[in-house]
Amino acid sequence: MKPAAFDYVRADSVEHACRLLTEAGSEARLLAGGQSLIPMMNLRLARPSMLVDIGRLPLSGIEIGRGRVRIGALTRHRQVLDDAGLRAAASIFAETYRYIAHPTIRNLGTAGGSVAHADPTAEIPTLLVLLDGEIEAASSRGQRAIAAGEFFKGAFTTALEPDEIITALSFPIPAGAWGGCFLELAEREGDFALAAAGVTIEREGDRITNARIVLSGADSAPVRASDVEASLRGQVMDEGRAAAAGMAAASNRQSYDDIRASAEYRRSLLAELTSRALLTAYRRAG
Repeated sequence: MKPAAFDYVRADSVEHACRLLTEAGSEARLLAGGQSLIPMMNLRLARPSMLVDIGRLPLSGIEIGRGRVRIGALTRHRQVLDDAGLRAAASIFAETYRYIAHPTIRNLGTAGGSVAHADPTAEIPTLLVLLDGEIEAASSRGQRAIAAGEFFKGAFTTALEPDEIITALSFPIPAGAWGGCFLELAEREGDFALAAAGVTIEREGDRITNARIVLSGADSAPVRASDVEASLRGQVMDEGRAAAAGMAAASNRQSYDDIRASAEYRRSLLAELTSRALLTAYRRAG
């Protein structure tokens, strides 16, 4: 199929893009990598009256420092995977990004585009929730930072206003001894995940001082297992404790059925992935 007719405008600055969005209202859509939007337009699942091309704006790059990683909205997935400095500072980024789709999509897809699209099992939104990240957004009214936990409202639904543009993603990095792990399972490599789990653990000696657990495939947006996180503080991780924590994290989730998997199967995957991620993150924190 072909997309419905639309107007095309190339923005020459963030301010210009914001102005165009304000003028066009909810009928306009931003075009960055186009890896989600263009297929939806071809299938006529999306019918914007205007495409605002932001692909040439200076919103690409990776900044590492002061306990934080900042990724520009137009940074391609491949740039993150190939960044040696980021791999050394926080290997969980490369570990998460390697699950993103296929080489062509990793070469063209953008950080901001993935977050704005908000697929329920997308990797970058899951990593943002795991690390208590923020989404930086701009509009003609000014700039704001939105906490990841408040940004993702549900499947393909976010707190972003129609006249806002994502400019960067900000990820806090733990200051002390810590380890992370991200695991997901899909029907085939590069397909959308059936379920995924991300974990970070900070520890002093053998004792866990802080833990974060995020589940993807448990709901219509990534969710933190805050109750399980709290139960792990002060504990020593072993296989039994990891298995129990994985089961607890998954057991009270609604999850969902679709043509690829049942909710029950997704919960069993989440329990196992969480257990394995906990053991790996704990070992890496040593």
